[in-house]
Amino acid sequence: MLFEYKGVHCLVDGQFGSTGKGALAAWLAHQAYHHFGKAHYFDGVIYSGGPNSGHTCYYGDEKIVLKQLPTFAVYLSKMGVKMPVYLSAGAIIDRDILKKEAELYPDVRIFVHPNAAIVTDEDKKAEETGSIAHVAGTRSGTGMALVNKILRKPDAIAGNSLGHIGHNVVIQNHRLKPEQHAYFMEVSQGFSLGINSQFYPKVTSRECTVMQGLADARIPARMLAKTYMAVRTLPIRVGNVDGHSSGNWYGDQVETEWEVVGVEPERTTVTNRVRRVATFSVDQFYDACYANDPDFVFVSHMDYLNRQVWGTFMRNLRDARHQMGKYFEFMLGFGPKVKDIMTEEELGEYSYDQNSTRDREVLASTSRFLRRDDREAEEECSQRDSD
Repeated sequence: MLFEYKGVHCLVDGQFGSTGKGALAAWLAHQAYHHFGKAHYFDGVIYSGGPNSGHTCYYGDEKIVLKQLPTFAVYLSKMGVKMPVYLSAGAIIDRDILKKEAELYPDVRIFVHPNAAIVTDEDKKAEETGSIAHVAGTRSGTGMALVNKILRKPDAIAGNSLGHIGHNVVIQNHRLKPEQHAYFMEVSQGFSLGINSQFYPKVTSRECTVMQGLADARIPARMLAKTYMAVRTLPIRVGNVDGHSSGNWYGDQVETEWEVVGVEPERTTVTNRVRRVATFSVDQFYDACYANDPDFVFVSHMDYLNRQVWGTFMRNLRDARHQMGKYFEFMLGFGPKVKDIMTEEELGEYSYDQNSTRDREVLASTSRFLRRDDREAEEECSQRDSD
């Protein structure tokens, strides 16, 4: 069951970010709308992110890129459902970006916690030099904004300095009731970028886990209803900048090149830098699962793999699930749109065998997800069989 009728439903990243959380949030919103009375039983969406991360989804062919608002609420607003957004005390806000997104989506009511941190131009400038610059992060000012909050500077929080943003933005101390109602929560960035991870100091300014999201909203752990964790077949890190590296990888993965992957280089939503890319890490998958205990795991960018390895890749993930003694369902993404996502059951339980007629038929039925070179290979295989 995807949803419960009360409690917090949390979406979290299981790698270094850019795992398709936006696409998954849109898919979950779509499911909620069509299967649960237009999602009216959700009482709101909680978000503790900042402008140092962006989330992308598609509503039909319309591309939606967000930095301050959660995807779940915006997608539902496009479907005619007015879902309130709660930017928690852990949120970090860039006034200009929030103002722009509030104007773009006037039907989304935005309640900003008075203790949310505020990014200033001075914060952005400060991250261009010193130890934060060496991290090769997004330099969006979020780290310095959090520093100022920790230093107890009066103007560091929204209650004292946000000012008027728009008619749909209100500063309010949240009083959520997850023991009675259902909420959706989005945790930004990636698990392995957490400040307490092994990659310190090449990390972000806080933890990126389910528990951190709940703590930022002051919601007790027992109110957690469901956890959806997103990973991708080929993890990425933000690109290096000014001679500074964005950090290392896990010991069981190897950095590769986009040319080897066979797709156009990806660029980071916030900085537009070309991302670094590496092979999948089972060690990272274990760490993220133990820290977040997901009910569902979304594997995005399946279309980056040649179809011959789909079965082997998924079998390895199922083996890892078994070895951890956990059970979670898989969802698979073959593209950035809602229609490109399917459940594990829909894909079917199979491993590819090029000599198996059944496997060729299964792959043929999912040919709309294959890259051009894969279709050509399938056609060559079929031609050899007919000869």
